[in-house]
Amino acid sequence: MELTHVATPPESMLERAVRAGPGELLWLGAEPFEVRCEPSVSTGLLKIVAVAEGEGVIVQAGRRALLREGTFAWFQSDTPFELTMSRGRRLLLRLPLSAVQQRHPGVDLRTAVTRGEEHAGERVVAGLLRQILSESSSLSERDCVAAVGVVLEAIGMCGRAPALPQARVERALADIERRLGDPTLQPADVARAQGVSRRYLDGVMAEQLGCSLAAHIRRRRLERAASELSLRPLEAVSEVAARWGFRDTSHFTRLFRGHFATTPAVYRRAALDHHMRTCGGGGRTADAASPARGSSAAG
Repeated sequence: MELTHVATPPESMLERAVRAGPGELLWLGAEPFEVRCEPSVSTGLLKIVAVAEGEGVIVQAGRRALLREGTFAWFQSDTPFELTMSRGRRLLLRLPLSAVQQRHPGVDLRTAVTRGEEHAGERVVAGLLRQILSESSSLSERDCVAAVGVVLEAIGMCGRAPALPQARVERALADIERRLGDPTLQPADVARAQGVSRRYLDGVMAEQLGCSLAAHIRRRRLERAASELSLRPLEAVSEVAARWGFRDTSHFTRLFRGHFATTPAVYRRAALDHHMRTCGGGGRTADAASPARGSSAAG
């Protein structure tokens, strides 16, 4: 099996290639091939491989799809995969993954799943792909653009993404908690780890938590930062903010004020005053609060 780090068929395998609107149509040659791809460059593509003659197997993300005549499957260009094809006729359609997710957020985009047999909508998509494949020599570039647009719309007829089990939602929340201090944490990372689109997971989170992924991450970071402001009176506000993913202290202060209706420095002083009163600190309140006043310039 040939190993490659570029998820693009070599020209020797192509009968025809046409850039069509947001995507690209590639009619593959009839020769059999086996390839294992470990991508070294991110392209953000969703690839649809359709078979009109022969058979194939695609392996990705722990799943294995058997491609028979009249079926198709999709796979992602940025994740390692294996693709084996016998002699036959096949079509490859490349689309931006983000475009598919935005247009059809609820569609099942699990890769390496055989499609076009049981689900009525997927049979329609399989028929469209098969027709495009058979009309290779007849379709103009303008026709190809229209064909890609039709397929992109028709993907909405495919099966819906399986309901996200509660256990996976809890894993997503636990993953967020573990990485709250990582400034590079993005909602798309959390969704990708659960095998769904960000938009889909946003919808699930909105139903269960009343807010999007990004809003939940921001809220939990602010809450953790607020807790540390109370517990670490001598530490600068900027240091607390940075530890919880806020590199820009001014931005942190604006977000903090929006959530708590006060600034970090005032919040800290109020927390210290409350602590001193409840602990019977009496006259030591002003002294204990003074470090917070000294750090208020950072908040």
